[in-house]
Amino acid sequence: MLMEARLLDERREGEAVGIAKGKAKEKLATAKRMLAKGCYSPEVIAELTNLSLADVEKLKEEA
Repeated sequence: MLMEARLLDERREGEAVGIAKGKAKEKLATAKRMLAKGCYSPEVIAELTNLSLADVEKLKEEA
């Protein structure tokens, strides 16, 4: 039983990590689309996506 509980905990932890990675990836994709539109400043994009201004500036340089 202990092994089953441990495996279940590890599975849940893995799912949580996967969800967090997916959310972070989507934030970056949203910021990239906003930068491509050219209608938003990096400061506004950072505020709306909850990314750091440094991350948004880095995306802008990469584009």
